[in-house]
Amino acid sequence: MIPVSMIREYLYCPLKVYMGIHNENIKSYSSITNISHDALIGFEELIKRNLWHLNGDMQVKDILEELLKDIPEFLENVNLQYQDIEVVDNLNNNFDILKEDLKFNSWLIAIKTQKMLKTGLTGADVVNLLFPPCLLEFKIEDEENGLLGQIDKIEIVDGVYYPIKIKTNLPPIKGVWQSDAIQLTAYAYLMEHEFNKEISVGFINYMRVGSRKPVLINTNLREKFSEIFNEIISIVYDDKFPEVVQNINKCRSCDYCEICQYSIE
Repeated sequence: MIPVSMIREYLYCPLKVYMGIHNENIKSYSSITNISHDALIGFEELIKRNLWHLNGDMQVKDILEELLKDIPEFLENVNLQYQDIEVVDNLNNNFDILKEDLKFNSWLIAIKTQKMLKTGLTGADVVNLLFPPCLLEFKIEDEENGLLGQIDKIEIVDGVYYPIKIKTNLPPIKGVWQSDAIQLTAYAYLMEHEFNKEISVGFINYMRVGSRKPVLINTNLREKFSEIFNEIISIVYDDKFPEVVQNINKCRSCDYCEICQYSIE
């Protein structure tokens, strides 16, 4: 089975997929991504719980204080789960950035919440408006075609299903990164097989800037996903050596830079 996450690796550098298969003992930095996703998923659940107790008499700073009251303890527990890995210094740096990102998103939510509460809505109403019913970290496998994925979130609004991908990096100035759009297309493909529903739109949540960007799952994206998926199949199952794409910035930050003969110093 090929995980959807391998699409991101391929778009970073096709050779990274090949080397990942042949160098299983190389330490990856995926834990940084894991801690971010664990924190972001849990963060939303805490925010939803704390929103229930708010009222229209509260100022933004009071709402923000209420939203954040359980966050430090929660983040400390998440951080402790990853302290035994080898890249702890890198994780600590990213963890500090993550804490600032969550504070920023809490501030945005506090502003929106106060505006809604002033109209007479309750905390429960705010929860339903900001956080529609959803499935979290939903795993799907398509055994026939050999694809599997874990979708960060699937929001369900009036019977329509929307795949949501949570990202901790910065978005481009316009639209979304191609790798994010193609991964979202892969999730849409899996959801269509799982739920027998057409998925035409998804969203990328760039948490660093509190931005939620839509992605139209159109024919061009579907064709690009299919092309990349077939290329990955050839690398994984046929041992095809992929085309080398050299990029000094990518090479320097790649997990395999120290052993890759094509890496640029």
